Amino acid sequence: MRPVTVLLAVLLIAFLLGLVQAQNGVAEASIYQYQFIVAVTYARQLHGNGVILSKRWILSSASTFYTYPFTEYTVAVGAEDYQDQTTWYEVEHGYKHPKYIGSDYNIAVVLIRGSIEYTSRVQPIHLPTSNPDGVEAATMVSFGGSDEHQSHLREAKLVLTTDQSCIDQQADFQAKQFIWEGVGYCALPEPGTTNDLWHIATGAPIVADRVLYAVFAKHEASDHKGQEVATRIWHFKDWITTTTDVAWDY
Repeated sequence: MRPVTVLLAVLLIAFLLGLVQAQNGVAEASIYQYQFIVAVTYARQLHGNGVILSKRWILSSASTFYTYPFTEYTVAVGAEDYQDQTTWYEVEHGYKHPKYIGSDYNIAVVLIRGSIEYTSRVQPIHLPTSNPDGVEAATMVSFGGSDEHQSHLREAKLVLTTDQSCIDQQADFQAKQFIWEGVGYCALPEPGTTNDLWHIATGAPIVADRVLYAVFAKHEASDHKGQEVATRIWHFKDWITTTTDVAWDY
C-alpha cells in the first residue's frame, strides 16, 4: 500500500473514532487534568471510583463498598491506567452515610493507611462554594467503561439538573424524593450526545472547573436510560467535615 494511501486510511480511522466519541460524549482522559481521581479496587480489580479530599481521606459513593468490608479495598492513585504507574494505598477505615439505602444518601468517606504524596499527577479536589440546582457543563471522570474490565481513565460530558422533567423520568420513587429534597441530581448526557453510562462508574466525581459538585450514585439498565442519579455534595457538607479532618475552606 502506498504511503499516501496509508496516511489517508489512518486519518479516516482517527476521524471516525473522534466522531463516535463526540456522539457518545465519552473520551479518553488525562490524569494531568484530573489529578484528584482514584480507582477503588478489590483484589486489584475495579469496584468504583473516588476523589481525593486530603492526604488521607477519599470521598466516594457508599455503593462502591457494598460487597466487602472497607479494609479489603485498596485505592489506586496517580495514573491514567490504574493497573500501571499507580501508587497503591490500603483502606484503614471507612464510613457510609448513616441514612444510606440503595441510591438514597449514597455517599461514603474512607481513611487510607499512610499519606498521599501530592505531585503533578496527584492533587486534592476543590469543594463547592455554592449549591446550584443544576450544572449545565459538567464532566464525570471514571475508570472503566462499557466494558467493566477496561482500566483506563475516561471522561463523559453530563448535565446535572433537578428539573421536574428529569424527576418525572425516574421510575424509582426513592430517587425522585432524593432529587426533590436537594440530596441528588439527575445526571443526563449533554444535548446531542447519547452516552451510555456504565455501572462501574459508581463514586465517580462529577466536576466543573475543577470543583466537585456530585459523585455518581446510580446507573440503570439500558431500557431505563435517563434515570441516572448523582449524589449532591453540598448537602453533605456538615457530615463530611465532622466525619473527616477535611476543612471546607475553598
